[in-house]
Amino acid sequence: MTRLFGVFRRISRTDYYEQIPKSAQLGVERKRRLLIVAARIFAVLTILLILGIFVSYKRPDNLFSSSSSPGRSAVFTTLYTNAYALGAATLGHSILRANVNASLVLLYLDDRVSSQALCITEAAGWENHAVSLISPPHGGEGIFYRFVDQYTKLRVWSVGEVLGFDSAVYLDADTLVRRNFDELFGMPWEFGATTDVYLDDRKFAITFNAGVLAFRPSMRTFDDMVGKLEKTDYPLGEAEQGFLNVYYRKDMVRLPYTYNANLATKYADEGMWNELKETMKVVHYTLVKPFWNTDIANDNLTTPEQVRGINGAEGANQWWREEMGWWREVFEDLMNEKGAAIQACYQ
Repeated sequence: MTRLFGVFRRISRTDYYEQIPKSAQLGVERKRRLLIVAARIFAVLTILLILGIFVSYKRPDNLFSSSSSPGRSAVFTTLYTNAYALGAATLGHSILRANVNASLVLLYLDDRVSSQALCITEAAGWENHAVSLISPPHGGEGIFYRFVDQYTKLRVWSVGEVLGFDSAVYLDADTLVRRNFDELFGMPWEFGATTDVYLDDRKFAITFNAGVLAFRPSMRTFDDMVGKLEKTDYPLGEAEQGFLNVYYRKDMVRLPYTYNANLATKYADEGMWNELKETMKVVHYTLVKPFWNTDIANDNLTTPEQVRGINGAEGANQWWREEMGWWREVFEDLMNEKGAAIQACYQ
């Protein structure tokens, strides 16, 4: 019994087992510490990733890059008739009010636009550049007479490169900027536009509207476009918009309606229009012009007094009371700041 008890004592002693060498113990401890540090780093990175996703979700604009260099971006518009001078001037003022980080460049037809009209747009902040007309293909056959000058819009691609811009946004003179859209200048696509809205059965079409365009200026692209005008099959009645829809049909991004809030949307879906009000950046006055109608002008220069006489709260324009008010507020702000210089243009 005594002998068995002695054996049991030897088995139960901890020093009976072979001890791990001290150097090996130190190696295990070092690995344990490294694993703890790695786990902490991983946890921090995971938290940062989750925060990044949350911020991107809360800020839709972050889907675009804002990496464009100061002075390398431009907003373009065009002027083919004197009647749109005050429209273009108000557009320019709205761009400046929204603190858009870009140069303002206006292309005009030298033989169509008067020095008085150019004086008005320059007073509002536009840099005026004369360009020659791009004649419609097929001798203008099948093109609505109001659109025959619109192919000249394509010159923004060539002039943009000549002037040294690497990113640009084009806006029709019947648009109004309500919020900053600098993110479009960092857009990682070559071309972007918003799908169109119609009053007929098409309503929200798959084709895009050419009143607001985000693009990369390029002389090569311009030359390629001009070379294909006569050869491309598209609805001629839609002029340059029909052509651009075919030209960029497989190589573009469709921008949200906030970048081209076409008034036709209000007819097509008033609920959607009311939701857009919270985010819309560019309003497009497609169905009613706050600065022009056939009663006061065809292609003639209008005065501020004539524009004020266009009342959006009466008759057929009752539907557009609020939207006309948006434009009128910017127009009156323009006249408050630049009214003396603009009035001098009429002398």
